[in-house]
Amino acid sequence: MNRKAQRSSSPPGLAKGQLWRLSHVYIQIVELGKRLLEYKMLNQPDEPGVKIKMSSVETMWGYLKSRRAQLVRNEPG
Repeated sequence: MNRKAQRSSSPPGLAKGQLWRLSHVYIQIVELGKRLLEYKMLNQPDEPGVKIKMSSVETMWGYLKSRRAQLVRNEPG
């Protein structure tokens, strides 16, 4: 197996525009790169004026999996 096949650009399941629901907050993926992503942590799904934060893709994926996050919306916007 070659090196490119061994590493993926992002874990399956993460995409720009997704909205994930956790027990106490929502997380919206704003931008998704190979190693970093920008996200918003919201109290309500359409909450205005929320600061955009940055995290590694692997860290966010692990956080969502460990908190058993549920995908609410899977589209940009």
